[in-house]
Amino acid sequence: MLGLGTLSSVARGVLHRQFGSLLWSLQTVRGIIGHRCLSSPPKKPSPPPGGSMIPRVNIGIFGEMNAGKSTFMNRITSQETSIVDAHPGTTADVKVALMELHNIGPVKLFDTAGLDELGVLGEKKKKKTLNVVKESDIVFLVVDPLASLSITNDKKSFDVHKEVLSLAQRREKDVFLVFNEFSRKKTEYEREHGSGSYGELLKSICSSVGVPGDFLALDLTKAEATNAIVEFTEKHYEHHLNRVPLLPSSCLGKDKTVFMNVPMDAETPSGRLLRPQAMTQEFCLRNFTTTLAYRMDLQAGRNKDDDGVREAERVRFVDAVTKVKPSLIVTDSQAMDLCAPWTTDVNMRDVELTTFSIMMINHMAGGNLKVFVDGLKALKSIDKKKKILIAEACNHNRITDICEDIGTVQIPNKLKKLFGEDVKLEHAFGREFPELKLDEYQLVIHCGGCMIDSQKMMARMQDCLEAGIPITNYGLLLSYFQSPQALAKVLRPWGLSID
Repeated sequence: MLGLGTLSSVARGVLHRQFGSLLWSLQTVRGIIGHRCLSSPPKKPSPPPGGSMIPRVNIGIFGEMNAGKSTFMNRITSQETSIVDAHPGTTADVKVALMELHNIGPVKLFDTAGLDELGVLGEKKKKKTLNVVKESDIVFLVVDPLASLSITNDKKSFDVHKEVLSLAQRREKDVFLVFNEFSRKKTEYEREHGSGSYGELLKSICSSVGVPGDFLALDLTKAEATNAIVEFTEKHYEHHLNRVPLLPSSCLGKDKTVFMNVPMDAETPSGRLLRPQAMTQEFCLRNFTTTLAYRMDLQAGRNKDDDGVREAERVRFVDAVTKVKPSLIVTDSQAMDLCAPWTTDVNMRDVELTTFSIMMINHMAGGNLKVFVDGLKALKSIDKKKKILIAEACNHNRITDICEDIGTVQIPNKLKKLFGEDVKLEHAFGREFPELKLDEYQLVIHCGGCMIDSQKMMARMQDCLEAGIPITNYGLLLSYFQSPQALAKVLRPWGLSID
């Protein structure tokens, strides 16, 4: 064995550098291992990868004007996300920020307008703010405790806070009070009222508002408030994202195949699949389930002038399904007029069938598919004097002159055919449920909700339930229009039936 002294100076230099690099690596690894052993593990695991759609915890920030809501937002995001100004009513609309809290995962933050702003504009802002309460998982009520005292030193009624609290508790949200302390004012208050008086004031406000449990008290103008807010949120967070699986477990597995029927028309975007289709593929692959994407030719399958063309398209579909022997067919809802009869073939009778719209509404509405199934019962007692609302969450222009849009053409035509041309229909498009009086409607027909988050879809469903208005879904309705057998077939994978 050669000693270092027998090596050339160059060789010794190389060896020295390699040894030093190895020693550094060992120290680094030891440091990482030691850190992981000594550090406490995360309190909550981050949500699993969402693939096509990232689930987020929604955190809403509420309170009166100038209470410190926007400052709270800026502290938790560590940046000037919201405009802060002493002028009351600075926040004119809901401000949204996306970020990651490491022990929680992806979150969406909402900074809202002051609850106590007066006038017509103030009422409009308040309505929008209360809608955010419905979509929040965690509700922070920011209070300036010293501003809660009037000139005569009597406590305020906290009516606006109680309104938020009542709605949040009814919708089963977590609510926490945040006292925005101003250090100088706090010192002056205790000097005037005695030691400990400030703490008693905070307890009194908690009792007046009606929020039990822990609260957060801090000076939001201080830099250290950022860590305090994050630590408090992580400590009191309960895992809200109980995500409902996209498809039933019975159709998943290494020996299973999900057959996706994806017809395309003029409204189909180029270069990508629609979100429900992409989500289905990602979900199946994540669960070791093979997927097959098939494009049905709706025009050929509906050809009334040439029986041969229509039959050839049926045979092509049946052959494709027979070869694959899928555990489930998921089809675009508008193809139910073909998929339903074509899967009643003796060789296809046992093939499970559902639609992307049904799949999505179950997923986005927290597994409450039965609510939408029960909504179909309203079709048995339609009153032509009352309106039906067709709600579609996605934003795109409807190309009705060259294709039959589901929401504006297909469903209205079928409703008119069933109930007469004078049936009253209205539409609501986009990601905001408009400020409508739901009691004006006898039924709400909703799309799959794939372009909004689960919290927003749940809020819409709960709005309808609280108003006593039945709500159903595009896929369920189109299956219902096809036949009782078709409806029963698309519900079977979910273990449901219509009474």
